Amino acid sequence: MSNYGDNNYGQENDGDTSRGIIAATAGTLRGRVAADLTDRVSSSKVMASNSQVMVSSNRVTANSIRVMVSSSQVMVSSSRATANSKGYGQQQQGYGNSPGPRPGSNMVGGSQYGGNTVGGDFSQEEVEKHQRTEKYKEWGKYAAGAAAIAGVVGATAYGVHEYRENKEEEREEKEREEKEKEREQERRRHEQEERQKQQQQQQHQQGGRHSPGHDSAYGGHQGSQGSQGQGGFRPPAPMGRPPYSFDANDVRNANPARSSDNSPTPREYPQLRQVGGDSTIKMGSIIALKHNMTGRFLHTDRSHSTESGSNQQLVFGFKWNPDENDWWQVLPANHDVPVPGSVVSFGTQIRLRHVETGRHLHSHYNYRERKSGQNEITAYGDQGHSDENDHWVIERWGDGAYGQTWGSHEVVVLRHYVSGMTLHSHELLISEDVQSVTCFGPGNEENDKWRVECQ
Repeated sequence: MSNYGDNNYGQENDGDTSRGIIAATAGTLRGRVAADLTDRVSSSKVMASNSQVMVSSNRVTANSIRVMVSSSQVMVSSSRATANSKGYGQQQQGYGNSPGPRPGSNMVGGSQYGGNTVGGDFSQEEVEKHQRTEKYKEWGKYAAGAAAIAGVVGATAYGVHEYRENKEEEREEKEREEKEKEREQERRRHEQEERQKQQQQQQHQQGGRHSPGHDSAYGGHQGSQGSQGQGGFRPPAPMGRPPYSFDANDVRNANPARSSDNSPTPREYPQLRQVGGDSTIKMGSIIALKHNMTGRFLHTDRSHSTESGSNQQLVFGFKWNPDENDWWQVLPANHDVPVPGSVVSFGTQIRLRHVETGRHLHSHYNYRERKSGQNEITAYGDQGHSDENDHWVIERWGDGAYGQTWGSHEVVVLRHYVSGMTLHSHELLISEDVQSVTCFGPGNEENDKWRVECQ
C-alpha cells in the first residue's frame, strides 16, 4: 500500500509540476502575444487605411498564414505530446502494474480506484487529466490563432514598407527625368542662340537691317527655305512707305484712313464651309489655323486678357484639336468690297474675325508679350470697329506665291501689314495650355508656318 501511495503521489506531483510549467508557458505566450498584438494592431490601424497596400500584400500575407498555421499544428502536436507524457502515459503504466480489484472497494463499473468514473472505464484522476489535456489543446489553438494574426499584421507591415519604398523610387526617378529634361531644354536654347547669332551676322554682312530682339530660347528654327528677308522672297513695301525693317523698335502707326470708319466694306459676310473636297479659300470661309511646329491651334476666348497693359483679349496657342474658340472667318480689308465667296489669292490683305467673340486678329507696337518681349497678338474690335492693325497679308511659305489661289493644303505665313512682321509661335507657355503667340521677324523661321483646317 505504501509503495502504491508513493507512486501515486509522485505521479500527482509530476502532474502538478507539468501543469505549472505548461500554465506558466501559456501565460508567458499569451502575455507576449497580447503585447505584440497591441503594438502591431495599433500600427496596422494607420496602415490599413491604404487599401492598395493591403491588396498588394495579399500574396505575402497568404504565404505567412500558411507558415503560421503549420506552426500552430506543430504547437498543438507538441501540446498533445506533453500532456500524454505527463498524464495518460503514467496512467497506462498504472494500469499495466495494477492488481485486481480489492474486496470492499468502492467501484463503479469495475474501477480500481473507487472514484466516480464515467461509464466505468476511467478513474476520476484520468478524467481530470483528460480535461486538463483538452484545455492545453485549446490553449494551443489560441496560441496558433494569435500567431496567425501576428503573421498577418507583420505581412501587412512588410507590404506597407515595400509600397513606401516603391513610391520613393518612383519619386526619385521622376526627379531625375525632370532634371534631364531641363538639361535638354538648356542645350536646345544654347543651340538656338548660336543659330540666331549666325543669322544676324549674315544679315549684317549683307547690309540688311534686323531687329535687336530675337526669338532665341523659344523654339525658333531656321527652315530649309530660310532665304526670306535674305536675298530670297521679300514682301513688297506698303504703298507710300519705306521697306519693312522687321524691327520692333521701328514703330509704324496704322493709317487712320483705313479703319472701319466710313468704310464701304460690309460689316458681315456669309459664313462659308468647305464642301465636296473643295480646298479653295474664299471671302467668308471659316478656317482654323494650326501652328506647324507645335500643332496647337490659334485660339482666343473672353476669359484671357493680355498682361502687357493693352488689356485686350489674348490670342494664344491652345489644344491640338480644334474647339469652338478656334474658328476664324476670312474677311476683306477695310475699304475693300469683294463679292462674297470670291477666291482669295496670295498677296491679298485680309482680316480674320473670331467667330465666337466677333473680334479681329490684331497686333500693334508699344505692347510686348511679357515672356518673349515680342510684339503681342490680340483679338480686338468688333463688327463695327476695326483698324489697319487688323490687316494681314496671306503668303505661301517660301516664295509668297503672290497672285496664285490660296488653297487649304498650303503652308502659309500671315504677315502683319503695318509692321511687316509675321504671326509667330513657339514652345513657350505663358501658363498651362496657353502657348505664346506673337508678331515677330521677317517670316523665315519654321515657327512662322501655319496650316489651315476648314470647317
